[in-house]
Amino acid sequence: MDKLAIEYSGMNLGVLALWLLIATLVGFAARKAVRGKAVFGLWGDAAFGILGVFLVGTLFKAFNISLTDWIAGFDLGPLNDVTKWIDIALIAFLGALVIRGVLRPITGKG
Repeated sequence: MDKLAIEYSGMNLGVLALWLLIATLVGFAARKAVRGKAVFGLWGDAAFGILGVFLVGTLFKAFNISLTDWIAGFDLGPLNDVTKWIDIALIAFLGALVIRGVLRPITGKG
């Protein structure tokens, strides 16, 4: 069960704001990609992004898949410091797409 433990080290208000910003942006992008209705506006987009990170992030961690290592393999130079955030954005987008795709028949087109 230690494999699925969540690490909270280094969390502060700036990191929390960045998580919320990324979740909102990828939730909005997933809504546009699926062409779904806005459920609770940008707050709903943020919720879909956060749920997407939880859903796909948990699955990736359970199967020991790391996008951070894969992205860092490209040697992006000065951007290597942000590979964790690129990883979070990609995972949130995948998760938000899955959730939006499943809920689209219920919520309808936008």
